[in-house]
Amino acid sequence: MKSRETIRKEEEVEFRSWANGGAALGKLGDGRIVFAKGILPGERALIRYEDREARFVSADVIKLLSRSPMRIEPRCPLYGKCTVCCMQNLEYPDQLHAKREILIDHLARIAGLKDAEKLVQPMLAAPSEWNYARILRLYLDEAGNFCLPDEKGNPLRLETYCPITAECINDVLASFTFEPGSGIDELEFRAGDDDGIQLILRGESDKPEDEMENDTEISVVYQGPGSSWVMAGVSTLQQTAAGLPVCASDSSPFINNPAVLDVLCEKLLPALTGLENAALLDVRCGTGFWSRWFGTRCKAVNAVMEDESLCEDFVYNLDALDNVSLYIGPLPEILPGLPVPKNEWVLIEGGETGLNETDITGLCARAPKKIIALYTDAAILARDLKRLTGHGRKVETIIPFDPAPQTASIGTMVILS
Repeated sequence: MKSRETIRKEEEVEFRSWANGGAALGKLGDGRIVFAKGILPGERALIRYEDREARFVSADVIKLLSRSPMRIEPRCPLYGKCTVCCMQNLEYPDQLHAKREILIDHLARIAGLKDAEKLVQPMLAAPSEWNYARILRLYLDEAGNFCLPDEKGNPLRLETYCPITAECINDVLASFTFEPGSGIDELEFRAGDDDGIQLILRGESDKPEDEMENDTEISVVYQGPGSSWVMAGVSTLQQTAAGLPVCASDSSPFINNPAVLDVLCEKLLPALTGLENAALLDVRCGTGFWSRWFGTRCKAVNAVMEDESLCEDFVYNLDALDNVSLYIGPLPEILPGLPVPKNEWVLIEGGETGLNETDITGLCARAPKKIIALYTDAAILARDLKRLTGHGRKVETIIPFDPAPQTASIGTMVILS
């Protein structure tokens, strides 16, 4: 049996609105929805797409036929090839407007919030539009060059500078070189307080295959399939957000833009009336930033984590607070054994993946006074909000914030009663 030959078609399309992930949305001549990156709403383009049976089609832009007045020249020469900064073709205020529009669309269309426009507050801007990122993940090609992945996962060489990455990381990129066959597949640079740098090397061997010259004060850690090796310096970095120092080891999540949490926490606090008398259940507590922030403002915190590898960092970060308890295990196993305080609030650290319906049902069965949901993906947030409101939860307010300017990332804090 012969496989069907892939046919690629070309068509002129006018794009009308934003879609999740920073793509623009239009309609093909046959009525199907088409998505394309690098296009702004209001622009017309010649596109190419695979002709196959599907309601939704992804397309490549061949030629821009009409230009939006909002369009600007991107700062980075890798724009359009690198998959990260898809909104560099907009001024920053226009990026904030676009992200809020994407969020409102998802909340209305997926979550079914009829008053989404009214509930969503103005987007909180990040303090810096450029050089804010405290994490830079790179790959090595066969020649040992630093690379980012393009749309198809192919190596895209980085010429020693990334405009959204912190200057202290950009400054040290040239300090490291790797020979072909070094055994290193991936690198991650992290910048902590006082611009302290940690370089995490990842490879397929259990331990580093070669020694690495390092005449800097940078900490270097190698991560193999089963363990980590500290090759220089320390395995843990401290970073401060909203006035709270938090430590993260090389295998723990790291806050990419701690400065935006200063802005979010300042905006969030006035919306949490009665927090001082509440006991918080923190779901997916990570290394403990939010448990610590709430723990200094409420009666008690019961934190739940499924990944035991994060336990050591959490305990270290929360050591000074006597009102915090940590429970390790899957949420459905932990919830039945947890006491139900009279005035319980729930914090869902949903991130990019959210919770499953069973977890949401279990949380709502505890009848908490408030649920606070923190997400970084508009579509996943909308899905989980639909589930939460289906259990009788009412959305009080929605605080959107920008965790990563120039990218399509949308952060959202939702308060439900």
